[in-house]
Amino acid sequence: MEDIFGKVNTDRAVFNGLGNIYPPDGSVEISGEPIEDVTCYWFVPNKFDKNKIVIYLHGGMFVLGSIEGYKSMVSHFASALSAKVLFIEYALAPEKPYPSGINDILRVYQELIRRYPEARITLMGDSAGGALAATLIKMTSEEKLQMPSSVIMISPWLYLKGNTESYETRKTLDPILTKDKLMEYAGYYAANNWNEADPGQFTYNSFPPLLILVGSNEILFDDSRLFYERIKLLQPDTQMKEYEHQVHGWPLININSDASIDAMASMEQFITRTSN
Repeated sequence: MEDIFGKVNTDRAVFNGLGNIYPPDGSVEISGEPIEDVTCYWFVPNKFDKNKIVIYLHGGMFVLGSIEGYKSMVSHFASALSAKVLFIEYALAPEKPYPSGINDILRVYQELIRRYPEARITLMGDSAGGALAATLIKMTSEEKLQMPSSVIMISPWLYLKGNTESYETRKTLDPILTKDKLMEYAGYYAANNWNEADPGQFTYNSFPPLLILVGSNEILFDDSRLFYERIKLLQPDTQMKEYEHQVHGWPLININSDASIDAMASMEQFITRTSN
């Protein structure tokens, strides 16, 4: 177990370094606030619609990720979306496997809808954050809570058992992820709760408007495609946008690329439309 934590901590340090690839948006104020004993951060742009709130669930295979790695990208998102963004530092595996992280997120979400009953909340997540967003939607439905107004997923990881075709058909195109690494970290997260932790196993009765953004070079491409096809049957306002030649989580690597600029514009249009 000691070897696992040594490797995980090394991976965490590398992943946190992604926050230094480009600078944060200087017009966005970042401040920490514990909510329901969960560490959270508000990203507040100069101009924002007070009736819109974005909750951001970071990626990192349920094991990595923090404000350090995401501060730059999320600040640019807040500015582009003209919305306050709440970044949640949920509990990570392997120290705290399922359901610790999603329970943190649920508590924060319940407090937000209590504080801001009139707000239009968009739930946004990348990679493993997409799975957590999908899990939160299932929980809000089961507990009969107010659902978010919309959901945005960027390069989501939604089928944790790794049984989709794009693991093989796109593995030579993907320089970021490998199936072995994903399956190792999925095991740390799910522990012995695969059916409860894996959105690929869920049945939904309803789902908010959904926008999925995915790169064509991802081994997780089919996670987006299959989930889009499932949710489209429930929610007509479901869109999937494929970005040619883009890799997993491309805005985290280069916020100024044409694909990242287009992604932010697509998200802004989607949030504006679904918030009215």
